Amino acid sequence: MVNNPLDLKISADPDNILDLLRRKVPTSDAAFENAPIGMAYISLNGLWLKINDYLSSILGYSQEDLLYREVKEISLLEEAHKYEALKEKLLTAEIKSFQMEHRIRHKEGYLMWVECGISLIRDRENQPLYFISHLRNMSRKSEIERKPDESEQRYESLIEHNPAGILTCDLKGMIISVNPAMERILGFVEMEMLGRPINFFLEGKEHEERSPYRIIFSETDNYMIRVRHKNGDMIELGLKHVPIYVNDIIEGIYIIAKDITQHNKDRESLRAAQQDLHDTVRRQQGMTMKFRQMKGKFIHTLCDGELLYRLGYKPSHIIGNGLYEIWPFYKAANMEKYYRRAWNGEQNVMYEATFRGITYLTSLRPILENGKVIEVIGSCVDITERKHMETELRETKELLESFINNTTDAICVLDLRSRVISVNAAYEHVFGWNQDELKGQPLPIYPDFLEEQRKEIYEMLKAGKQISGLETVRKRKDGLIVHVSVTKTPIKNEKGEIIGFAGITRDITERKRTEELLRKSDKLSVAGQLAAGLAHEIRNPLTSLRGFLQLLQNDMSGKQHYFDIMLSELDRINFIVSEFLVIAKPEAIHYKQSKLKDILQTVIALLDTQALLCNVELILEFESEIPEIVCSEMHLKQLFINLVKNAIEAIPRDGHIRMTVSQQGDDLIRVRTQDNGCGIPEERLKQLGEPFYTTKEKGTGLGLMMCFKIVEAHKGTMSIQSHMGEGTIIDVYLPKQPPARCAIELS
Repeated sequence: MVNNPLDLKISADPDNILDLLRRKVPTSDAAFENAPIGMAYISLNGLWLKINDYLSSILGYSQEDLLYREVKEISLLEEAHKYEALKEKLLTAEIKSFQMEHRIRHKEGYLMWVECGISLIRDRENQPLYFISHLRNMSRKSEIERKPDESEQRYESLIEHNPAGILTCDLKGMIISVNPAMERILGFVEMEMLGRPINFFLEGKEHEERSPYRIIFSETDNYMIRVRHKNGDMIELGLKHVPIYVNDIIEGIYIIAKDITQHNKDRESLRAAQQDLHDTVRRQQGMTMKFRQMKGKFIHTLCDGELLYRLGYKPSHIIGNGLYEIWPFYKAANMEKYYRRAWNGEQNVMYEATFRGITYLTSLRPILENGKVIEVIGSCVDITERKHMETELRETKELLESFINNTTDAICVLDLRSRVISVNAAYEHVFGWNQDELKGQPLPIYPDFLEEQRKEIYEMLKAGKQISGLETVRKRKDGLIVHVSVTKTPIKNEKGEIIGFAGITRDITERKRTEELLRKSDKLSVAGQLAAGLAHEIRNPLTSLRGFLQLLQNDMSGKQHYFDIMLSELDRINFIVSEFLVIAKPEAIHYKQSKLKDILQTVIALLDTQALLCNVELILEFESEIPEIVCSEMHLKQLFINLVKNAIEAIPRDGHIRMTVSQQGDDLIRVRTQDNGCGIPEERLKQLGEPFYTTKEKGTGLGLMMCFKIVEAHKGTMSIQSHMGEGTIIDVYLPKQPPARCAIELS
């Protein structure tokens, strides 16, 4: 006989089990139908195959109602699982039959208790055929029978719904039952545990060979073991053994278990936290203490921390002792006043004390319970370093204030709205206003024509930029204009946020006058050195004019072209004299759009004769089209005359000077002056441009200094490269359009 799965689409009874029973046992139908208990045949798939009349009367269903329906449809879900598990054990031959009491649902909807017994019928080859089940209605017991049942139900309810895991085993250690809580704790369901030795679950598989008897009777009081959950995790259980007595004889053991894994973790965490707190108090840089008032004295109950050891004490010196037993009398008497204030309920009592060279700050706070002070806790921090820093800060502040108030530079501090916070005494000396007049007001030192400069300066400061060495002019209280050098910086807090502005202003009026005198002196020097060349330039045209005039005295016919030559020579004389006067005489400085090409060609024209006298060739080259620039023509002519003149003087014999003009990027123009003269020693290059420092025998050093000043005034740069015996290269970089304030500074 083959045990095929039941397929209702093919046949409700594919193995023809009922027909087989009728042919094998002719009287089986009569016995089945007339049995005094409910009976049923159930397929291996759990379907009703046949029920007798008695079972129909118990359940309220007719045979047609139940036929080929699943048995579990009228069972409760949790009991259906247990029922299915026992059926599996029947199929695997672990058990031959089983009997259980469970609840099923009557056709009218109410639950009823039945006693159910099930056996498995097999064929000659021991293959399973079907289940045979018998049911007995437990609800019809007599009152005497029912009372023990109700008591048993209460007992079962206590076991089933107990939050603690309860496992029942016999004296051999075999598991008889487990409640749902135990299933949750271990992860196994009851059917996986029934009939197995207890050590399989409570000791772990690696200890399965150990005697269950030893486990049962080794401990009777509460104890803890580590077991492995079904998922593989190790868990900790608190166990208690309770013997089961029947007629004063032990028939088994209840093992009551509680999962204490989390409890132990929490306890270990608490222990670690307490230890960490102790270590923290011990290792803190300061000191923590507690005290109470006992018999009129303040007795310390806690004291620890690194500060305590630095003071030369240990906790044992402090705990249990009063103030006068610890500190010198004068110190204890002083501290007692603060202790008493805190004990009387005053919050945040603070005092400073110094002992053995250490200054510390103590804060006392009372601990109240039901409105009454029961203890005072104190926290002490070492402020020795802070005290030293306060002293240094105070001294630094006094030094800084002394410097600010006694410096000759005018210093002012402004807020973000550009209003005065403070000014020093020099500010009043330079500008005439004192601090009381200026405080809270915008600075009145900007002339009207520098309003745009003022706005630009404060926009740069608000953007975090610094302005250093700005040479410009400012207005005094009496209306006079003074030349000043200004440095302004934003003031930032520790977060890097700008909170104000600081300005240092130096009166450079006298320096400007000195520079002007130096410039005039340099012009005179240049004019004197050009005189020889100019005399030669003027003498040649005059000789031509004289010769032509002599020719014209005799005969003027056909001599018209002589007049053109004479006019040309006169124009040449006029040009040279005019340029000489431009260089020699003082002139108001003006900045305007000018052609650099014309300026350089004028310089070459002026110096060409002097170069010829010295056997030097002047070459002017333009690498590209050069745009116009904003500049002072007179100053640039003075600049390049000085550079070319110096180059001529540096060439001992035949040589050449090449001036190359090129555009560098979009904003700069470079003018390179290169000669093949004697060169300048490297150690002297850094000093070039200093007043009265020169490499020439009769020089003053003022000419090159003025060159640097002129380039700087045009917001350009000048660099010098030189090698002994090879010559010198001087690069002048000029912006096409200097910043807006350039013209103001130079005017």
